[in-house]
Amino acid sequence: MALPGVSSEPLRSGYETVIVGAGVQGLAIAYELARRGHADVLVLDRSWPGGGASGRNGELIRSAFASREWCEFFELSRQKWLGLSSELDVNVLFNRTGYAVLASTEQQWQQCRADHAFQQQLGIESQLLEEQDARAYLPAVNPALVRGAVIQEDAGFAHHDSVVAGYLLNAARMGVQVCCGVEVTGLLRQSDRVIGVELADGRMIRADTVVNAAGGHAGVINRMANLELPLTAARLEMIVTQSLRPFLRPGLAALELLGYCHQTGRGEFVGGTELPEPDRTSSVNGSWNLLQDMATKFVRLFPLLAGAKLLRHWAGTVSQTPDLAPVLGPVEEVPGLVLSVGWVYGFMGAPAAGELIAEYLTTGRIDPRMAAMGIDRVHRGDWIREGSLVVEAEI
Repeated sequence: MALPGVSSEPLRSGYETVIVGAGVQGLAIAYELARRGHADVLVLDRSWPGGGASGRNGELIRSAFASREWCEFFELSRQKWLGLSSELDVNVLFNRTGYAVLASTEQQWQQCRADHAFQQQLGIESQLLEEQDARAYLPAVNPALVRGAVIQEDAGFAHHDSVVAGYLLNAARMGVQVCCGVEVTGLLRQSDRVIGVELADGRMIRADTVVNAAGGHAGVINRMANLELPLTAARLEMIVTQSLRPFLRPGLAALELLGYCHQTGRGEFVGGTELPEPDRTSSVNGSWNLLQDMATKFVRLFPLLAGAKLLRHWAGTVSQTPDLAPVLGPVEEVPGLVLSVGWVYGFMGAPAAGELIAEYLTTGRIDPRMAAMGIDRVHRGDWIREGSLVVEAEI
């Protein structure tokens, strides 16, 4: 039996737009296109909707970053998150609990002070909490790890499965065809232009535009177009504990531990940590070394987690750029190909990316917030310096 929103209709020979990847990025683009009256869209996925990193991420949402590019782009996304449940008529379980970036060292604290001042210049509301106030705001955190924090109150987290379902059901209702268990094995070319996709069973589907939103598989799709970008396929892991008494209200990024976490309304603690070097494996099986890293760091951060039982442990793959910013928009050297790749914060950024890419596809206009994330910066090596992330950039 097909999943709700997934089509059982046969594929046609051609569509206006083919999107490779039925994760939150691909589905958000499809939904936004259909909302603008462009529903002749086919979304293809080799697994199932949200089967990649879209259903295996940390669910966190904020816009208080350290660079203009990240702040402006993710502020558009945050604003859309505020009304997304109403817009989709699906409860995406967006919890406006706030988001805290925790500084544990004097150097991190000075960075947080600078970030906060910069956010105020851009009109992004955030609060700077000195050590004592930060300890009061985060009472369960090991006080030895608290030097201060930047707080964004109108931020928080949402439920990834609900978000994927909301975009999927609305896109399908407006005429988008979403097909799963279908693998793209090649891109059809006419001179330099991409004119469609080839499937594993030999079928060829023509399209005016092909969008690469394939997540951890995005580099493979790029190479089908002879497009070489410095994308690293990497794996991220998360854990979920048994339900515990409430101890953590906001989403939290702990800079010292390269960790991020939140506590759900059911009391489950959800979190993940990063290693200094990307985990370049592609397996979605949990690993002992990262499980140990997460357990050790989170018990250090929250001593009350000692002895908590593990409920779930999952992994997802992403394709990340050296500066960890996405690559969005058209590819001048490959007409007909549009990118939404290189996402590490793709769940958080999906509402903005969907809107801006759909706007480009329907009007030809590239919004400055998308232009800042365009492929030109990659060709120039003009990397974005974003200093408030818990994932280590390679630049």
